[in-house]
Amino acid sequence: MRNKQKFKLWMTVTGIVLTGMFLGEGDVWAAPEKQTERNGAYADVNTCLNIREGAGTQHPVLAQLPKNGYCEVERREGDWCYITSDEISGYVFCDYLETGFTKEEYLTVTNQKEMKYAYSLQQKENVAAAASIGGKRQEIVDFALQFVGNPYVWGGTSLTNGADCSGFVQSIYKQFGISLPRVAADQANAGTRISVEEALPGDLIFYAENGSVYHVVMYIGNGKVVHASSSASGIKVSDLYRAHAVSGARFFIS
Repeated sequence: MRNKQKFKLWMTVTGIVLTGMFLGEGDVWAAPEKQTERNGAYADVNTCLNIREGAGTQHPVLAQLPKNGYCEVERREGDWCYITSDEISGYVFCDYLETGFTKEEYLTVTNQKEMKYAYSLQQKENVAAAASIGGKRQEIVDFALQFVGNPYVWGGTSLTNGADCSGFVQSIYKQFGISLPRVAADQANAGTRISVEEALPGDLIFYAENGSVYHVVMYIGNGKVVHASSSASGIKVSDLYRAHAVSGARFFIS
């Protein structure tokens, strides 16, 4: 009796390919190994590549792919490619993409140390704002640190002749056009309330006991604060006293 034979077909990831194999009776058919998708790409531009809502410059820009930023090409529509980069998808002009490699090959191909992905326009604005805030924060901290060693005076607001804890931070902020209430308890209820863990350099942190605020300090980073401490030690830098640090306040956003 003639052996029955079976004919198998399969598709590759790059398109339909009719590939046949005759199997004898009792032979076991093994599917071919899945080909590696080489749909990785990066932005071959000097600055950044606009990612648009549709295939054409008339469509609004959703996000941007930075120079050498990684994406995967999902499909091509004429001169435009629909891409995905991290969680952002949209259309870019195909001529500005270098394609034909895997995600694993990306760092070697581009000589990058880490992955670079697209970012939304809102993310870009947030980064710019954060840089601006960071510069202002550092200015405030640097200004405050100039007065370390000067005296503590209860009820005082002078950065040179003496200030108490709330007078010290009030006078520091005043130099930057920010108006604070006079006493620490009122300062704690002003501005944007934040947790101690959220504090960034330039933010205020309040100490309280039994629900009553008794001291205010300025956070300067790395677990340190600057404050008008006492008549014995004056204006000084200390470790953040976390046992009594109950809340923080932020008085500037940009």
